[in-house]
Order: sequence, then structure tokens, then C-alpha cells
Amino acid sequence: MKKFLFFLLILIFSSLFSNNLDEFYSVGVITSLGTGTEIVFEDAKKLLDETLEYGNVLFLKTATEATCNEYVNLYLTYNSTDNVYKATYEDGDYLVSSIYSPEGYKLYKTFLMEIIYYPLEKIAFHRLKTLDFSEYLRLTYYPGVDEYGDYFNGKFLFISERLAGNRNIVFIDIPNEQLNILPVFGSSEYYPKFSPNGETIAFQGSLHGYWNIYIMPFNDPEYSRKIKRISDSNLPAYTPDWYDNENIVYIQDTDKSNVMIKKNILSGEKQIINTVGTMVFTPKVFNGEIYYTSLQGANFGIYKNKDGENYVIEDTFYNEHDPLILDATHLVFTSNRDGIYRIWLKNLNSGSVTCLTPDLDYDVFYPAYGDGILFFSVYKDEEEPDIYAMKLDLDNF
Repeated sequence: MKKFLFFLLILIFSSLFSNNLDEFYSVGVITSLGTGTEIVFEDAKKLLDETLEYGNVLFLKTATEATCNEYVNLYLTYNSTDNVYKATYEDGDYLVSSIYSPEGYKLYKTFLMEIIYYPLEKIAFHRLKTLDFSEYLRLTYYPGVDEYGDYFNGKFLFISERLAGNRNIVFIDIPNEQLNILPVFGSSEYYPKFSPNGETIAFQGSLHGYWNIYIMPFNDPEYSRKIKRISDSNLPAYTPDWYDNENIVYIQDTDKSNVMIKKNILSGEKQIINTVGTMVFTPKVFNGEIYYTSLQGANFGIYKNKDGENYVIEDTFYNEHDPLILDATHLVFTSNRDGIYRIWLKNLNSGSVTCLTPDLDYDVFYPAYGDGILFFSVYKDEEEPDIYAMKLDLDNF
């Protein structure tokens, strides 16, 4: 009996230890410090201690100092002539620099966050891959803008301004736990969307000086040379979504309002989609049905266009935005019906509506979904947005 209890305790201990093993997931930051950066670096480490909630970050001189799950490079330099600090992260193809001067516009704490954000993200990407989280998982820590997500087959696409302060398309390769940047120099990008087959990205960009809709290949080193403009008006066009692999729907401004357009990317053929409301926004296609946000008076609601006819989906006294169709039964949207913009889920069969983010006391927008994970952008007070994720079991709704 004693022997049995002894082995039982070993099994229990082993189980507990294995369940918590990833809490010690470590990122080694191989750090090169230039002259005059020591105090700034110590301040950054203090901020890391306040921010790190999971895993371990080790600042090393070489990879042989400690065994870590993965390693990244950090270079911190100081130009005394110009009184400018520079922090650069290198991780494979990821190469991003941030600069700071006490005489400039940037807050000192912002620069400290730019010194420590990347290992925090590496830990978060690992947790996303292994599904090692229970409530909300913060994915991005860069102090600039991270927003507008989309998902396809293990790739999470979004917009970030971490490269030279310009908004670029980036994606998390979840199986490889890697962040990749797809810059389009001379342009700012918004609302990137994967085509249904994952081969092409549509986005809203400013390459020609005002908002247009563009497409470019996804897995192609020459992507920037193959960008194609889809919209053809001299007025802004925005918020694209794919109707199918050959057609895109988007919003086009007019002299007095705006319209929704469906356009074939091969033939150039286009048609205006019949909608309701004084203005429309953010179309989202599911099985040939187009869901969209409609403005009527001062109220935003969600409608559906099916076979040329329009139907009310969710339009209360409050505002509803960002329609996202998960399957034939479930609609996700954002609404301020309790005073803060939160994410809500509606069962289209029963009509029941459930708040998915009741304990996030910040505005939340731009949901994206894939493989049981809901992604969204969180707008904390006086901070730029970051990407968060949560598990979503649709069988519970």
C-alpha cells in the first residue's frame, strides 16, 4: 500500500510539473550594449520585470551562457553627437530598429518598451501555438499600432507600424512562432484580407496618394513588384473583403456618400451592390452573402445582402460594427451596448446574444477567427492598440 501511494504521488507530481513546464519557456536575448547605454538598459529590464507575466527572458552575451528555448539578438547603441539611442532586434528575417532622443517627441517609457517588446512576443507566439492560455492572450507588445486582423491556415495577418513608423502588413506564422513583415514602401496599409485560397492578399493602401484597394501575392518574394490596384476612382476606397478568389467587395466614396462595389480582379467587371442606409462600411462575405455595417441617422447596425435583397441582422438602439461570420449559425460583432465597445456573439438560429469580452474594460474592435481562436484589437487608455486572442468553442453558443 505504501509503495502504491508513493508511485501515485510521483504520478501526480509529474503531471503537475508537466502542465506547468511551459511556464518556464525561455527566450535568450543575446545583447550587445554600446557605450552610454547601460542606464537605459537597466531601466528597460526593470520595465520587463513589471510586464512579464509568463515565461522567462534572459539577457545574455552569448548563446552559450544559458540554455534557452530560442534566441534573438538585441543591439543597443548611443550616438553622443546627436544624443540618439537606437535599439535593433534581429531574428532571422525580422530586423526592426527604434530610435529615441531625450530632445525628441517620443516618451522615454515608449522607448524602453521598444527595447523589451520582442521577447515578450516570442513567448506569446509559443503560447498561441501550444494553446497554453485560458482567458485572454496578449500577442503583441510593440508600443505602436497593431490592429486589423485576418486569419488563414495557421497564419495571422495584421497591420503594424513597427518598421520605420509606417503601417505595414505583417503576419504571425503560428506553427513556426515567427513574425514576418511585408513592407510596401511609400504606402500605408490597412485591412489586409487573405483570399479564400490563401494565395493573395487584398488591402487598403495609399500607394497612389489616397486610399485605394490593392492585391498582391502572399507567398512570393517578389510580392511588392506584383501589386495591382483594383479600385479605379479618384475618391477613396477602403475595407475590402473577398467574395471569392476572383472577386472583391469594397467600399467606394462618392461625392455625397459611398457605395459597395463588387469587382472582378481578372476582367475588371464591376457592379454596385444594393445596400440600405446613408453610408455603409466593412463588408464581410460568407457563402455569397454580404454582411455589412450600415449607418442610418446616427445609428450603426449590421445588415445582410442576399441575392440583391437586404435584411436586418443586428440593429439595436446602440451601435454595431465589424460583422464577422464564423459559420452558418454564428455572427461576431462589436457593440457599445454597455458603454464600452466589446465583442459579442449572436446565434443566428436562436437569436441569443452573448458578450465574449465582459471583463476587458477597454474598447475592442476588428475581430478575426480561425481554428477555434478569436483574435481582436484592444485599445487601452492612452496606448496604441495591441492584438489579443482567446479560445472560442462555438458548441457553447
